[in-house]
Amino acid sequence: MRLAHSIAGGMFLCSALALVTWACGSKSHPPTTGDLSPDSGDNDSGVVIGAGFGDGGLNTSPACTAAAAAKSSVGCDYYVLPPPPLKGFSPPSGYCLAAFIANSSNAGVKLGVEYKGSQLDATQFSYLPSGSGSTTTYKALPNATIPPKQVAIVMLSNEQSGKCPGGMSSAAAAAALPGTGIGSAFHITTNAPVVAYDLFPYGGGDSAITSATLLLPTPAWDVNYIATTAYSNGIGRAAWLGFVATQPTDITLLAPVAIEGATGVAGAALNTPTTYHLDRGQTLQLAQDADLSGTIVKSTQPIGVWGGNICADVPTGNQACDGMHQQLPPVRALGSRYVGVRYRNRIDGKEESVPWRIVGAVDGTMLTFDPGISPEGGVDGGPLQGPPLVKTGQVLEFNSPGPFVVSSQDADHPFYLATYMTGCSALGLSDAGCPGDPEFVNVLPDNQYLTDYTFFTDPTYPETNLVFIRGKDAKGTYQDVSLDCAGTLTGWTDINPSFQYTRVDLVKGNFAKQGNCDNGIHGANSKGPFGLTVWGWGSSASMGFSTQYVSYAYPAGASIASVNTVVVPTVVK
Repeated sequence: MRLAHSIAGGMFLCSALALVTWACGSKSHPPTTGDLSPDSGDNDSGVVIGAGFGDGGLNTSPACTAAAAAKSSVGCDYYVLPPPPLKGFSPPSGYCLAAFIANSSNAGVKLGVEYKGSQLDATQFSYLPSGSGSTTTYKALPNATIPPKQVAIVMLSNEQSGKCPGGMSSAAAAAALPGTGIGSAFHITTNAPVVAYDLFPYGGGDSAITSATLLLPTPAWDVNYIATTAYSNGIGRAAWLGFVATQPTDITLLAPVAIEGATGVAGAALNTPTTYHLDRGQTLQLAQDADLSGTIVKSTQPIGVWGGNICADVPTGNQACDGMHQQLPPVRALGSRYVGVRYRNRIDGKEESVPWRIVGAVDGTMLTFDPGISPEGGVDGGPLQGPPLVKTGQVLEFNSPGPFVVSSQDADHPFYLATYMTGCSALGLSDAGCPGDPEFVNVLPDNQYLTDYTFFTDPTYPETNLVFIRGKDAKGTYQDVSLDCAGTLTGWTDINPSFQYTRVDLVKGNFAKQGNCDNGIHGANSKGPFGLTVWGWGSSASMGFSTQYVSYAYPAGASIASVNTVVVPTVVK
């Protein structure tokens, strides 16, 4: 069920700082990202660690235990689900799945990779990038150790024959499922906290249908989700959901449409609870025409959940399609207030209005928009009267240039919000060529913002735009936000009386540095929590290196703390 209309035009939870050693509610100020090394911190025996964590691998250091307790995107134990590839498509750069592992500490971080129960030699497929665009080079990672303040690119799989960009090798050949089925995920561990993302496929414009996601460490996983695909439109059986287990787990799904079965995966009628079993490291993927967005998920052990689309036009009918995927937050981490700010206009003077997607978790969720809402269309064919009411699992889609703040009536009515980049044809033909194609990204609730981020921007993208959002603190003051290459940020614009945003470019045009900023590893911090989303896209101005028709986005980091007590049952109403 979908609602369609268009928009014209906090309370902060204590946040999990990158590489934290503090717990939410502690009166001590958390350290900065440089304060922890693999041997620092205290191992509190009272810490409850996520399923699959600390199972004899690298991830058992005191610093890793502290990061696990904080429940943020910073951690030592990650899984990467290989997104399904587009059948019959062969990107010139290779169809390679890459993980970016960012080490912000002052010590080297040891890296481990497991696949299908076997430990792999990470030195054979892990690299240190340098340069940008056509000058990007890749050096093999020595001793499977990421040097201080650097990022490793870990090439996990290649869905076609040959090498990955830059002559890089991959850990495995084809690892992705082409459709519904049971597969395997890659397990990445480190001996000190890191931040991790994936990008598929890797390689700039020649990779053609790229998408990326912020990865969530296993201690932040949970047993209850409202799942959403990236977008319902696509090529063939394009919209998909993915699930990963860290140990033997039963997963019960209550889907709003029939689940189409396949070899090893039972089908199910709509609104019929159906249980699937996964063992450690296994994945369940459901890919079908009928959109599974709004599926309620309940598992016996914590799991990871992903939503995506193999290749979707955004909006429908606008070329060209791109792949999209995001790792999704659990219900307990969903907020009741979000600030929506998109990327900057890709073409100067060409104002963009982009799609947004809301998924409800609780019946009777009443949404209020500030600035206000101006509906177009209606609910189930009828006119929309007053603020939109959203039910459990119901999808609300609308277009807006933003910015806006959207809230429900209270914390007992959480919901999910995502935003998109449109296909370049939505901008109209111009000398700008095709600066970016569809992408899909989680929007964080303001009570999951952090005060410190370490993040990485892909050196193969000539346009990188950062979106910062800040809210007033308890004293009604906006705290300064600093970016390592730009100092204290300026240019803040009011959204409403409580929130402001600003945007910062790192590179533009032909990989042109903006001031002291360039692609690579970065840090941003403030005394107060703030949101940060990374956007990258191509440009016709790039020389000697194809970059058009591609884009990527991810939140630079996130708290995944419990901000509500809602449990959504897999019970037919």
